[in-house]
Amino acid sequence: MIVSRPTPQSVHSDQPDTTPANPPQPTVPTRRAGEEELAQGQHRLDPALRMSVQRPAPGVVVVSMNGDIDLAAAPRVTELIRQRLTAAALRTLIVDLSMVSFIDTTGAELLLKAQRRADQRGIDMHVVPGQGCVPRLLDLTGINASLTCHDSVSTALAHAHHQ
Repeated sequence: MIVSRPTPQSVHSDQPDTTPANPPQPTVPTRRAGEEELAQGQHRLDPALRMSVQRPAPGVVVVSMNGDIDLAAAPRVTELIRQRLTAAALRTLIVDLSMVSFIDTTGAELLLKAQRRADQRGIDMHVVPGQGCVPRLLDLTGINASLTCHDSVSTALAHAHHQ
């Protein structure tokens, strides 16, 4: 014999149901520290490219870069180098990449274009690739044969002073 017992939900009553008819709401996870920046398109580890310009001697400019040179940074790098190469009194441009943490083929292309523009204007361009990823990319692509590379900024400056 099967006996069926009523459950609290199946009990019928003549009184109207007073329970709210709101469907269950999904839980929304709260943001952890740092996620607000990510939601706004910023990076938690700031790989932004920092650039500085120094003029150690008349007619000599050193452009130093620290960070990532990629497609996102390309317009800034291109504009900065273009501005330096169009300066009337510029004799030598030194591009210091020793603190670059990442470079892709966009960065390699920028170096080649800068070298061509420097050659057209009669400006000596020297590159300091450093020890990290930059010399590896230059070697793999064969671009190092088209550039004048030095071990340090001081070596590039000494070479610039002798010309």
